[in-house]
Amino acid sequence: MAEDPRRSAVAEEPGAVPALRDDRGQDWPWPPTRGPEDAAAPWATWLVLLPGAFTPVCTGELGWLGELATDLAADGVAVRVLACDAGPVLRRVREELGLPEDLVLLSDFWPHGAACAALDAFDAASGRARRVSVLLDADGVEAARVTAAPGWPRSRTEHEAATRALLGDR
Repeated sequence: MAEDPRRSAVAEEPGAVPALRDDRGQDWPWPPTRGPEDAAAPWATWLVLLPGAFTPVCTGELGWLGELATDLAADGVAVRVLACDAGPVLRRVREELGLPEDLVLLSDFWPHGAACAALDAFDAASGRARRVSVLLDADGVEAARVTAAPGWPRSRTEHEAATRALLGDR
């Protein structure tokens, strides 16, 4: 059987599996396609990495990401935000911005940036995630990637187009 050439987001080394917690303190598996209590994985999952939850660009992105998460949930697509911020910081962000429950906020605080590193999106010099979004299919395989330069936002349109392209295959 030939090996699948697509990039898998699942860490292959046992010690390399990132530990994630949501803004309520619940542990999440890696990759976070399935929640702590989800019986089935969604059709696809966006992993959206934020350099800093309270920065102006990230705060702006969180607004449309909340709307996108609610819109995509109807199609079986989940949106998970990963940030190197601690869980209580993410909880405060959710409260202050009034983010919907469909948008899951996950802390990649310790080991610091391990999930971002597993997605090849951690800037060790700054200790922050790069501005990267990764779309995983139901098997945890990367289907698309959206990036933006430091200080510049990603666009909702790019995320919607990549989602449509993947869902067109099902």
